[in-house]
Amino acid sequence: MNNKKIILIGVGGIIAALLCVLFFNMQKSENLSPQSGEQTTISAQPVKTDFGISVPADFPADIPTEKGAKVEQSYSLNYANQKQLTIVFLSAKTVKENYNLYADFLKKQNWSVANTYEGIPVSSLYATKENNDINITISENISTPMIKSQVSISVLKNEKSN
Repeated sequence: MNNKKIILIGVGGIIAALLCVLFFNMQKSENLSPQSGEQTTISAQPVKTDFGISVPADFPADIPTEKGAKVEQSYSLNYANQKQLTIVFLSAKTVKENYNLYADFLKKQNWSVANTYEGIPVSSLYATKENNDINITISENISTPMIKSQVSISVLKNEKSN
């Protein structure tokens, strides 16, 4: 039974990460649509920097993270004119508590929330503000009693000047 719980949690985290990458790649490809008759070329893979259990120095400081929470992973992906910063941490709060916390944060900080999903075992929020996009995915953790959820926060910084 414990192996099933661990697999479920691992799959939830993988799904969250894949959704972030898929969405950000879709956003990127929409901005790079070729004109009629132009040939397309596949762009170089993004440069990944792994920060392990440390939060990247340029991760937005105003985004709340749980005090004392254990960072499971963090990394940046550098695309042409865009940078994705991702952190994943374990939380003592439930999926619902974290969903409410981040929904409130986005509203108070004037993010434009474009998509939400609230459910068990996974909830998510997607929003935009200025040149940034944010995707927050919260998944239930049933394998460790003190850890109730896993939170994945990905911020895409568009570095193009307007």
